[in-house]
Amino acid sequence: MTLKDSLCAVELFCELPDDLAEEVIARGSTVSVAPGVPVVNQGDRGAGMVMLIEGTADVVVDGRVVGSLSTGDYFGEMSLIDGSGRTATVMSGPDGLRAFRLSPTAFTSLIDQHPHVAMLLLKGLVARVRRLEAQDTGPAGG
Repeated sequence: MTLKDSLCAVELFCELPDDLAEEVIARGSTVSVAPGVPVVNQGDRGAGMVMLIEGTADVVVDGRVVGSLSTGDYFGEMSLIDGSGRTATVMSGPDGLRAFRLSPTAFTSLIDQHPHVAMLLLKGLVARVRRLEAQDTGPAGG
């Protein structure tokens, strides 16, 4: 799977046309993280969105592992918009990881240069929120 395919799997970016998806990729960066190293720390601000390209990671809240991430998983997409602090620490797995990172500054610059993109991104964000709400409420909720 290409980085563009992976990015298009992120709800926030799924509505973007190909040229703008390529621009998001150009504005981001690829990072490699050694095994057992924090990718982000609980409470940090400004780290932006991170999507795993290779490897695994543990999600740790208040010192306790609460989940795991693998290739294609992502986190921090909402912090691109509201700049809120991290609710968890994400530690790279035993083989380390490679990830795509998009900073809030790069994201804001994209919106400034392409204001029409904001509506496409909002559609993606709404899809993510609706999916999370459906998970919380279960089949009978709504």
